[in-house]
Amino acid sequence: MSNSTRWTIAGILIAVNVLSNVALRDTWLEIVVSTATGLGVVALVIDYLVRGRRER
Repeated sequence: MSNSTRWTIAGILIAVNVLSNVALRDTWLEIVVSTATGLGVVALVIDYLVRGRRER
């Protein structure tokens, strides 16, 4: 996965997280969406640290 693709996906996940926090205030679904998008961003950062540095 290229860096531009990786950071585009991270940006989309963060945007979804922010929008869900605004739209789903104080509901259990907000917690689920925030957890899923947060884990996705963490996975992309780990992928960058593990694979991204080896690709150079």
